[in-house]
Amino acid sequence: MDSRLLVKDDLPFFKQMILSSPSWLVEEGLPGEIRTAELESYMKKYDHTGGEWLIWIENGQKIGATYLVYAAPSNGKPWLGTILVDPEKRNQGNARQIVADCCRKVETITPVLFSAVPVFNQDWILFLNHTGFEQIGLEKDENGKEYIKFAKAVTSA
Repeated sequence: MDSRLLVKDDLPFFKQMILSSPSWLVEEGLPGEIRTAELESYMKKYDHTGGEWLIWIENGQKIGATYLVYAAPSNGKPWLGTILVDPEKRNQGNARQIVADCCRKVETITPVLFSAVPVFNQDWILFLNHTGFEQIGLEKDENGKEYIKFAKAVTSA
């Protein structure tokens, strides 16, 4: 699977994916009828985190999108902040492949890729567990919202 930076022409695809993920919209505080300008503004708010929005492609088809941070402000380590897979490409191993490829992107930086999800989002917890992440603790954001923190080894031991 290949990846490249998300560009403006990818926004309709990105929008399709997020609209098919209502819990993601709610968690990110986005309206159900999101306009392109709102989406661009939302994405821009992450510019300070040192990450990049990526589009994942296989056989010329867009499969998904991620936000991958290479040195998070919180701990200076790589984090997988968002992963979305095209609804028509779900449950086919694509998310597992994307996570594996994200691991390869950061393996020269660190032996561990981090992620986190809200403590009450069971589907996301199971998703990260199924893609090889292990729960390593709890943490709260600046507003006191609690998250389960995950880690995944990126190199074979």
